[in-house]
Amino acid sequence: MDHLFFSAIIITAFDIFLIIYAFTLPLYPSVWRKKVNKKYNNDTATGIVIIFTTLLCCILWVIYFYFKLFQL
Repeated sequence: MDHLFFSAIIITAFDIFLIIYAFTLPLYPSVWRKKVNKKYNNDTATGIVIIFTTLLCCILWVIYFYFKLFQL
C-alpha cells in the first residue's frame, strides 16, 4: 500500500513537471524551437506524454483510494 502511494506521488510530480514544461515552451526562443522541432517534434511528443502520464496518474490514485476506502 505504501509503494502504491509513493508511486502515485512520483507520477503526479512528474505530471506536474510536464504540464509546467508545456506551458513554458512558448517562452523559449523561436529559432531554437524550430531547430529542435525539426529533429524531435517536441511539441507533439510533449502533448502525448502528458496525456498518458495524466491517465496513469489518475488510475494510480483511483486504485489507491479504492484500497484505502475499502481496506482490502
